[in-house]
Amino acid sequence: MDLKKPEIKFLITIIPLITIWFFFYHYLYKIDTFLNLQFDSLTEFSKLLSSQSNYVLSVFGMRTSIEIHGDMIVAKILDYPFNHGVWIGEPCNGIKVFGLFSIFIISFQGKWYRKIWFIPFGILFLHFLNILRISVLTYISATNPYILDFNHNVTFQLIIYGAMLGLWYLWITKFSSLKLNEKKI
Repeated sequence: MDLKKPEIKFLITIIPLITIWFFFYHYLYKIDTFLNLQFDSLTEFSKLLSSQSNYVLSVFGMRTSIEIHGDMIVAKILDYPFNHGVWIGEPCNGIKVFGLFSIFIISFQGKWYRKIWFIPFGILFLHFLNILRISVLTYISATNPYILDFNHNVTFQLIIYGAMLGLWYLWITKFSSLKLNEKKI
């Protein structure tokens, strides 16, 4: 096995990083308690996400509210026939996706100065998509909750993970140092 091959270097880097990330992510919600902090950073992040998605809905003239139930945040549209809202917590806040996206870019070959700007760009792009996702799901929840599960579990999974794959593809083809062998016919 040639450890200098790019694909071997990639695997040697990504496998431990993903293992560490999932181990860390599993305990991420317990860190604030472990450190005896009064501030629950992940609940605050979910509040921020729900506030941003509610802002998008308010641009369209909808009155919204946010409720806090433990570590879950509920974004609602008021004055609509159904009013149970959308519950935002783990994994809806996107943090797991941000980690997977970043680990792939870190592990794949490329210049560090490009990675330093591409990772925050990708995270912001995915966060923006997540804001739109929560906004649309909140609207669906208020107007036609019967299609909420399908859109939550299928439509938006495809959109978010498809966007992450698209960003990875962009990295590989435009920003990494990988030289693709293209045969010209």
